[in-house]
Amino acid sequence: MGNFFAPTAGRFGIMPNLLAGRCDAAIGNSTTTTYNFGGHPATCIINRAMVSAGTVPASTSGTILGVLQKYDATANSAVALTDNVDLEALTAHEGTAVALLTTLTDAQKILRPGDTVRFVVTTNNTVTTAAVDLMVNVELLVQN
Repeated sequence: MGNFFAPTAGRFGIMPNLLAGRCDAAIGNSTTTTYNFGGHPATCIINRAMVSAGTVPASTSGTILGVLQKYDATANSAVALTDNVDLEALTAHEGTAVALLTTLTDAQKILRPGDTVRFVVTTNNTVTTAAVDLMVNVELLVQN
């Protein structure tokens, strides 16, 4: 019988953890809508993310863009973790990997107790198709 719970090579002493966020509120027309997913009680590294939707949102002639952010409680400011994600380009029921910015410092990728993760969606026109089951999953690597 295999040891399914053994650490993966290169991850000794690090416990992967998933922070799943559901965007329940409707995306507003010509506005910014922020979805807060909370944080983690331990210090973690934000490793990667994925966005999915059961029904992909659509806009009349505008764009619907989302950005994954970390709210840094110590600095009282938001840090963008990704470039804009075009939510209208998602494929229904499929996860889309979202790359973290390559310019992030190690400190910007660390999620400390008190910090939160959020997804900020902006649209510049009328939303004609509402998102259903819009989800953001973030892999955290727990440090302690």
